[in-house]
Amino acid sequence: MQNKKHAVLAAHLARVEGQLAAARAALEADDCSKTARTLLAAMRSLQSARATCVSGFLSERVYRNAKVADTALLEDVRALMKA
Repeated sequence: MQNKKHAVLAAHLARVEGQLAAARAALEADDCSKTARTLLAAMRSLQSARATCVSGFLSERVYRNAKVADTALLEDVRALMKA
């Protein structure tokens, strides 16, 4: 399961890299509007990747190790991170 999660996160980061490359190309083409929109998309995508990573850490390392039975708490934390 861990390898699948890593693969999904790696693919997500590869998409962010593609977005950043597109932003650089738009900047070099002097297209400020496209650069700004692409950077915004990359920023949101990176925030999502970070939330996924932190959520996975909480699930796999913190809650499982602490044997916390309150899954509602974990869902609240996940929702707050994605807000």
